[in-house]
Amino acid sequence: MSGHKEKSVAEAFAEAMNAYQNGNGAEARRLAKRIADHHPTFGGAHYLLGLLSLDRAQGKQAAGHLAKAITITPRQPVLHMAMGRALELTGDVAEACLHFRTVLGLMPHHAEAHARLGNGLRLLGKRDEAMAQCREAVAQDPAHADAWNCLAGLLQEAGQPAEAAEAARKALALRPDWPAALNNYGVALKELGRLTEAAVILEGAVELRPSHAGARANLAAVYRALDRLADARSQAEAGTRADPRHAESWMELGLVRQALKHSDGAAAAFERAVAAKPDLAKAWFCLGEARRQQNKPDLARKAYGRYLVLDPADHCGAALGLALAGGTNAPAKPPEAYVRRLFDDYAERFDDSLVGKLEYRAPTVLGQALAEVLGPVSGLDVVDIGCGTGLAAPVLKPLAGRLDGVDLSPAMIAKAAERGLYDHLETGDVVAYLEARPGSVDLVAAADVLVYLGDLEPIFVAAAKALRDGGTLAFTAEKNDERAWVLGPTQRYAHSPAYIRAHAEAAGFTVALLEDAVTRHEAGQPVPGLVAVLRKS
Repeated sequence: MSGHKEKSVAEAFAEAMNAYQNGNGAEARRLAKRIADHHPTFGGAHYLLGLLSLDRAQGKQAAGHLAKAITITPRQPVLHMAMGRALELTGDVAEACLHFRTVLGLMPHHAEAHARLGNGLRLLGKRDEAMAQCREAVAQDPAHADAWNCLAGLLQEAGQPAEAAEAARKALALRPDWPAALNNYGVALKELGRLTEAAVILEGAVELRPSHAGARANLAAVYRALDRLADARSQAEAGTRADPRHAESWMELGLVRQALKHSDGAAAAFERAVAAKPDLAKAWFCLGEARRQQNKPDLARKAYGRYLVLDPADHCGAALGLALAGGTNAPAKPPEAYVRRLFDDYAERFDDSLVGKLEYRAPTVLGQALAEVLGPVSGLDVVDIGCGTGLAAPVLKPLAGRLDGVDLSPAMIAKAAERGLYDHLETGDVVAYLEARPGSVDLVAAADVLVYLGDLEPIFVAAAKALRDGGTLAFTAEKNDERAWVLGPTQRYAHSPAYIRAHAEAAGFTVALLEDAVTRHEAGQPVPGLVAVLRKS
């Protein structure tokens, strides 16, 4: 009679797990399969087989094993965690998220489950929920590098580059030389206007992972912003070679070619972008712009039309391009989403671009006109509408007892606040802002604002309502002598002096001054403009 004692299931499983933990996957698999065959209701064997399949990135097989384990012991967090990971591999993101939520229902402070749920929600386009989960992950485990990096990407998408940069920096502190985190950090620095730093960081990401098309596209965008167009083209081309289906690389190549005045090549690149990702709205807009520059209005209208289907709010201003391509009449004003995005994106480099490159002098022109009409004056209640970064504040402040500013762009308002010259700043529509303050203002000033409006009647009527009797509306505009107002090729509106005079008088103003003026240059040439000072009767 043999003295051999057969091992219990628990002992056999312990032996299998020991083999797994010691890196002997083949032995662990053999032992786990043997247990599963002889004791099919023992969940641990199916769990171990699932882990072994996960290690081989065999998501479907792992899910099959883990499903059996969950059927046997449904309230085990470790099983649902592993099942979520398996479903991530198979691309079943929504199902994976359900299992991560199950883990959190059983263990609310499970950092890894929060992190993976956050990433899954990001992939599902649920940005705010994803951000909340990532924040909870790092609250539970501040050393969770993946959660910090995921949060960095989400914050960037949400238009919060400063916080995104900090999150990416924390990820890199935990895991240096991580290409994905370097990429996120570089993009955030770019949005903050720290272009030289962004270039260095993204160069590091590309060096560590040369085949990453996204990092190359982002580096190309930074080089383009730095006016290093040859370098930008080289990186964008490398991105398209690394992944011929990477739409963003084709997009960036198109933008570089556009900057180099190669309209045919730009259009070809944008065509490749929309072919690679047909739902990439901005690529359709860029294609429309390129086709319009090629003087192919039919193709431009088609591209703009497709863009507007994908983005009805029109963050890129396709309605303006469509009008310029002859597809519709010019709108009386640009889409609000377009104006907000335009100036949010422009905020960091606004002053340098206008003053340094375009010889912008609207505030100076406005100040001279006010001095001519009003003479020496101070203590006024002044509103700077469309205040932007506050370039007009130094001119208006000496006139003001109180100086307020309003702008549609939160990023512009943030930059204006840095000047410390305004008593109050507010984000909002300028017409609504004025209508809400009847008879409370002495001076409404608008430097380079009415160029973003076609129909001036609403702004004139609102200003007249906000002004006290004898109050002043002063503004600059671009000039045309052909029509009441016209949308120009730079997507800015120009007005005729006759139109301004007629609508000013209709709103109850007397025209104290209406003169030709040059407030900026375009392509090295002065742009015909006007300066006006109107007094409320």
